[in-house]
Amino acid sequence: MKKLMYLLALTAIVAIFATGCSNAEESKSDSGSEKTETTDVKKELINTQMDFTADFSPNYAPIADYQAALADEASTEDVIKTSAEAAKKAADEGAAKLADYKLESNLPDEEKEAFTASLESFKAYFEEVSKAIDASQTEPNLDAAQKQFDTFQSDLEGIYKDAGLQVPDMATALS
Repeated sequence: MKKLMYLLALTAIVAIFATGCSNAEESKSDSGSEKTETTDVKKELINTQMDFTADFSPNYAPIADYQAALADEASTEDVIKTSAEAAKKAADEGAAKLADYKLESNLPDEEKEAFTASLESFKAYFEEVSKAIDASQTEPNLDAAQKQFDTFQSDLEGIYKDAGLQVPDMATALS
């Protein structure tokens, strides 16, 4: 009878130990899938940024060049006017492109919607640049445009921070 009791106790201990190990393995696999999902979001966000900057660098770079020409005291009026025309054209094309832009990305819906929503302020940036150049090629007031770009940048910050990534400076990325 004692042997039977020892055998039952030993069986119970083995069963409890086996159940505990099984739960630990499940929680390990759960955290592994969370890490994979987070890694996938990070990769997809970086891919989305690379595609986006490749699409809009041709529109942003002439504006940055124009701003550099305005800041350079050695720039002649002709250089400023020529760069203003290129910037205006790029701004108009950028705004038109964003009006019909479909974000091609495999981001999860929440991140994709947030990224897409930020594009409204980027479109407004292009529109404000165009208005400022229309008002004055040699002395434009780009404050409203800069405010829109800052909004675009701050809208993206949340997406990158939530994914655990360093927030890129989009002005640098687009230049």
